[in-house]
Amino acid sequence: MSQDNTDIRGQVEASRGPQKNLELLIPGLRNYRKLDDLRVADDMLRNQVADKLLAAKSNLEGLRKQMATAGDYSNLTSVGSLISQLQQVAGEVRHAEQGYSGWVASITIDQSRLDQLYDNDYDFVASAFALVSSTVPPNLAYDPATPASVMAPLARVGAAISDFKQKWGVRMEAVKGILVKPGP
Repeated sequence: MSQDNTDIRGQVEASRGPQKNLELLIPGLRNYRKLDDLRVADDMLRNQVADKLLAAKSNLEGLRKQMATAGDYSNLTSVGSLISQLQQVAGEVRHAEQGYSGWVASITIDQSRLDQLYDNDYDFVASAFALVSSTVPPNLAYDPATPASVMAPLARVGAAISDFKQKWGVRMEAVKGILVKPGP
């Protein structure tokens, strides 16, 4: 991630219209608006990460096509497994539960802990970028003259997928611990 990337929360806040800004002035609606904006930012973040995972999947599909074109069917199972794992985890990331703050919510959501979760998402996002990086040349290149040479890079892609899944699991555990907090 570069320093050029702005915090998604800032983008969400900047896109508030007059009605949303008015809601921030009304005490009963202020927390609802802030929490809803955090959920929107989280949704945007997860969709961007899911897109990165699908880009890695697309890179692997290109590799699989190169192998098939070269008549190398010995490594297709390995690539197919990685493609399948990326498809699954991208769907999990994109469609994960967000929680709900409703007008009269039965769940109290601690905004400072939600902010902390968001601030700590760097590892989760960085692992998605590392995963995509592991699927592009020169990190993953196919040489039909030495088909077995692709096995070590594929193992690194598999490790990157495992790392991402681990970070995603940690994030989901944190979300569950933060969002489901019984009210007073």
